[in-house]
Amino acid sequence: MTRETIRINGMACPACAKGIEKTVGGLNGVVMASVSFDKGELSLEYDERRLPGALLRKTIGEIVNDVVEQTRRMSLDVPVYGLSCPECAARIEEILAERDGVIGASVNLRKGRAKVVYDPKKTDFQHLKHVIENAQCNGKNHREIVINGNYSCGCCD
Repeated sequence: MTRETIRINGMACPACAKGIEKTVGGLNGVVMASVSFDKGELSLEYDERRLPGALLRKTIGEIVNDVVEQTRRMSLDVPVYGLSCPECAARIEEILAERDGVIGASVNLRKGRAKVVYDPKKTDFQHLKHVIENAQCNGKNHREIVINGNYSCGCCD
């Protein structure tokens, strides 16, 4: 058995790491695959007779590139409470559109949801959540805007 640690760059989130770990771990000849998102490393144990190291590294490179490519655009769909008027929805869309890394944003007042497409290398969920929750509009019924903890992103689904 051969043990090896390979540096992985470009993972956007822990779900990316899990996806790489699962895919690499399923390769014929791989006995153990563990990805550390924090360290950006893949630890492997594999049978070199069944899977030569050069072929394994090439395959891992392709898998990682696929994951990184998929996460260049992430989508976020969050329930937003406190939207009280069309001006609130329009203001949140406007503020989001001005943020670096936001590719597109829409807020549905009737459904109480915000959808944002963004580049995870330029911004992240926590920043976008802060922007939405701190948006102010001039509507007469303005209330505090809150995002529920139940949300989804295009990467982690």
